[in-house]
Amino acid sequence: MKTLIISRIAEDKRRRFQSQQMTKLGLDYQFLDAFEARDLSAEDCQQAANGWPSPTLRQDIACFTSHRMAWKAVVERKEKTLILEDDAVLSSDIAEVMETIAARNDDWNCVYDLEFVPLPHILGKSPFWADAKAGFKASRVFQNRLGLAAYIIGPEAAARMLEDTKRYSLIDAFFWHRAWLKAYQIEPAPVIQQRFLEEHSDKPVFLRMANDDTFRPQGRQRKHLLRLWLEAIKARNLLRGAFRSEKRAVEIDKAKFSLDPAGSAD
Repeated sequence: MKTLIISRIAEDKRRRFQSQQMTKLGLDYQFLDAFEARDLSAEDCQQAANGWPSPTLRQDIACFTSHRMAWKAVVERKEKTLILEDDAVLSSDIAEVMETIAARNDDWNCVYDLEFVPLPHILGKSPFWADAKAGFKASRVFQNRLGLAAYIIGPEAAARMLEDTKRYSLIDAFFWHRAWLKAYQIEPAPVIQQRFLEEHSDKPVFLRMANDDTFRPQGRQRKHLLRLWLEAIKARNLLRGAFRSEKRAVEIDKAKFSLDPAGSAD
């Protein structure tokens, strides 16, 4: 399975880290040059913001556009792909997870979330499948409000996501709650963002740049209708998971991660 890393061209330090990490783990990878927020005009941002009830930043739209670029690449490759954001740190056993998922004959609409975030998810009480020998499992996701830094998606699901995202949405909140999607969380999570792995990190879970312009939907009625639409989606997913789900933290084993892949290889 190939790995596609969304990364800004200017992020030399992150690209070096990812190159060292991929080499150490023996993964086949490629960088995808991320869409630049600076290329968006104020008009572009306002048009995007009109379709989403929450405040929108240029960086949100750039992230949205970059993931759509990644999905197009998956469709062209016609194979399951691990998509990463460039601040993702991978566990020492990530290759086993990828091999297991690559070998599975899953439905076209199965997508795997590999990422840990310090925010509870609503997950199936029983695993959908488990690899007892390797020590990891996949549980159905009924609610995930945050996180698109590491996921495995196939070409048909990627094509459907492209159809569903012709209009801007806050990408991670939108992605995991499609009615047609079968989303599964891998545990222990084999990927974590650097800021959640740092020993003395006190950064908030929701990290947004405060010095950027903020765009909001024009019209109070539009905003309220969009909010009701989102709440209806959440309610639908919760009903689907009724009596067979639980709200809990995602499992992770931080001993399997290293912030210095080059040094740990010595």
